[in-house]
Order: sequence, then structure tokens, then C-alpha cells
Amino acid sequence: MSQKYDVLVVGAGIAGSTLAYFLSKKGVKVLLADMRPFTRAGDKACGDALGKHHFDELGVEYPGGEELTGNVKGIDVYSPSEGAKYRVLGEGFMIDRIKFTQRFIKGAVDAGAEYWEKTSATKLIVKDNIAQGAILRRDSEKIEVRAQLVVDATGYARVLANQAPDEWPIKDPLKPEDGIVAYREVRKLSKEVDEPEILRIYISKRIAPGGYWWFFPYSLKKGLVNVGLGVQNGVGYPNPKDLLYKYVLTRSEFKGSEIVEAGGAPAPTRRPVNTLVWNGLAVIGDAAYAVNPIHGGGKGSAMITSWCLANTYLGANEDTSNAALWNANKCFLEHYGIKQAPLDIFRMFLQQLSDDDLEYGMSRKIIKETDLNTVSMKGDLELSVVDKGMRLLAGIGRPSLLLKLRAVARYMNKAKELYRRYPDKPEGLTRWINEVSKLYEEYRTRVLK
Repeated sequence: MSQKYDVLVVGAGIAGSTLAYFLSKKGVKVLLADMRPFTRAGDKACGDALGKHHFDELGVEYPGGEELTGNVKGIDVYSPSEGAKYRVLGEGFMIDRIKFTQRFIKGAVDAGAEYWEKTSATKLIVKDNIAQGAILRRDSEKIEVRAQLVVDATGYARVLANQAPDEWPIKDPLKPEDGIVAYREVRKLSKEVDEPEILRIYISKRIAPGGYWWFFPYSLKKGLVNVGLGVQNGVGYPNPKDLLYKYVLTRSEFKGSEIVEAGGAPAPTRRPVNTLVWNGLAVIGDAAYAVNPIHGGGKGSAMITSWCLANTYLGANEDTSNAALWNANKCFLEHYGIKQAPLDIFRMFLQQLSDDDLEYGMSRKIIKETDLNTVSMKGDLELSVVDKGMRLLAGIGRPSLLLKLRAVARYMNKAKELYRRYPDKPEGLTRWINEVSKLYEEYRTRVLK
């Protein structure tokens, strides 16, 4: 016998728990299922940082109490030699990811949602080309759950989306090289950290090829830091844990430090998924590739996918057709996704650079701190900024690097314009996907090779 709900959400991380919370507050009958026990809900190894602007945009209460482990005032980005540094100011929070996630699970349950812990999804149910539910495993029992809308919030694994029919554009497979693999530890240092409200990011292809390593203090827990390292996936780079222990934890600041917790996780670092919704199935959070391609942060953008899907579903009067839910795509792109495509272009460029190129660019401030902040927040790298840098550095050297950067800026603008022209209706999606593929192939051929 099957059980029936309005919405089935599989995965109770930040994305799944916030969606269940937004929907259940409005009387939607929701089942939220997660393979972890409640005590570990939301436990994904990451940097634990979250920008304040996400809370302001979505009207979500700031983290407080046990949820809040630190306040953030900015980020320092270091060159490979650490001789050059960019400081980008911006307010945010360091959070206890489990306590933060539990807030939304509890809120959803209090509003009427059902929450099943230690429950995994084994099969997506598709009938008449429509997703109609999933087979869940709880203990040794298999349970058929039917729902008007099935939501995959299982993160990088995309447990349900990967079972969708191949012709569904929501399937949109992730290429291995469009992701990162990271390992991080929370450590107790032997002495307090200077400027604990400033996060640190270190770029070095030798130490963290295709990624970076980070040092994020928890300013409200003296001496406690989140230190980790991520590398590009799919290109044969060494294990990030091995690199962290070889190059980072041997530094003087970690002498006498103690491990509090440790773990690793993969994450997507590309443009958004083709569509958040298709034939009764939706994807949110990491399953929707809603992650910043440059720094790999995904908690705030995961919340945006949930907010957009919830608002669209609530306005659709129980109609879960592609047309009725299409505005979830437009909403997410407007609030976050449009910048991901140009950042994806920039990410591929950065991953090709040598440490010498990175040192050259940062030490000479080809892109300044204010420009870097604009790139990160909006996905904009103005040609005028690049042209100015080329004029200032004329005759100094590396003209090929400067010319390539100029081409990258052009393709970033092209990608952003293409995502601004995302189709208003599902019928236009196939043509638009072909345009995206053509643009990316042209970029790889003309600029990256």
C-alpha cells in the first residue's frame, strides 16, 4: 500500500529542510526523508560560511544561539607566494551546519510536515512520463510514497534525478571535471587567531590544483578553525586530504593543534542545471548545481532554490505541470543563477593558469579588490576593467595572458546574456540548451585550447 503526500522531499540538508519548512508553513502536506539520523542532519563537510545577504533577501532569521559559531566581516585571498593579498569585505556568519539545519526541520514538523530519518530513496516512480513518487527504504521496509511533486535534495549524488529518463532535460549529467572534491578538518589551535572575523583563501596550483585551501576561524569559539582543501575532480589530481597534510597542516600555525572533527565531500562547480522542474520532478541545492563555481559555497544558493520552488508551487494551485512550475527557473536565475554561467567561464580560465600567472595577475592588481567583489557577487568582469589593466601593464610582459583575460571577459558577458534570455516557456528549452552548448564549445576551442 502506498502513502500519499502533496510533496515528497528526499534529502534533509539545507535545501530539503528549508523547502519543507517554506511549504509546510502554508499547509502543504510534506514528507521530508533523509538517510541520516536527526542528530546528523545537514552534516556535509564544508567551510560552514554563509553570507548575510542571503538571509536579508529571503527574509530568513539570522543564525543565533548554538547555530552561530562566528561572525564574518570579509575574506582575504592570497596569491601562490602569499606575497599578494586581496581583501574583499562583506558580512556573513560561520554556522553550526547541523544545528542550523535542525532549525528548519523542527519548524517544518511543527507546521505539520512528516520527517523520516534513516530513510533512503531507492527508486524514482515514473508512470506515463510523469514522476509520481519514489520507493523509500526505512530500516528493512520498502515503502511506496506517491506525491504530486517529487523533489531531489540529495546533493551531489542526485539519487532521483539520475534515474530520470534520459530525454528529460532535468537529468543534465555532471561532468567529473565540473566538480571539486574537498577535505576539511575543524581544529583547535594552540593560540588564538588574529582577525578571527576575516576568512582566508589561498590559491596555489601546486598545493590545491584546480581549487584552493582555506582557513576559516570560528570567531565565537576562540582558537577553533575550519581548515580544508579542494581540488578539481576528474583530472587525476592527488587526494585533497594528502595535500592538506603535506602542505598545510605542516605550517607553524597548526603546530600543537588538535582535530575536533574531519570529513570530505564533493560539490558541483558549474552553471545551473538546465531546469529545476520537469514532469513532476524537481531538483534543489547541490542536486540543481546551485553552487558558486569560484568559491564552491552553496548553502545560501540552496536556500534560494527552495524559496523559489516553494513560492512557485504555492502559486500554482496544485498544478505541477512544467508550465505551472516554470517560474521556479526564472526566479532562481534572477536571484542567483544568472551569475553562475559567467563564473563558470571564469572558473575554467582560472583552473588553467599556472602559479606564475596567478602571482603575476594578483601582484600587479590586474583585477582589483572592488572588481573581484563584483565578479563574485554579480558574475561581471567588465571589459573596461581588463582594458585598463592592459594599458597599465603594456610592455611589462605576459601579453598572451592579458589577451586571454580579455577574451574570457567577452565570453563571460555572452554567457550572462544567454542566461538572461532563458526561455519563458518549456517549449523553448531545447533550443536554448543547444545555444548554451554551442557557446561553451566555442569558448573551450577558441580561448582555453
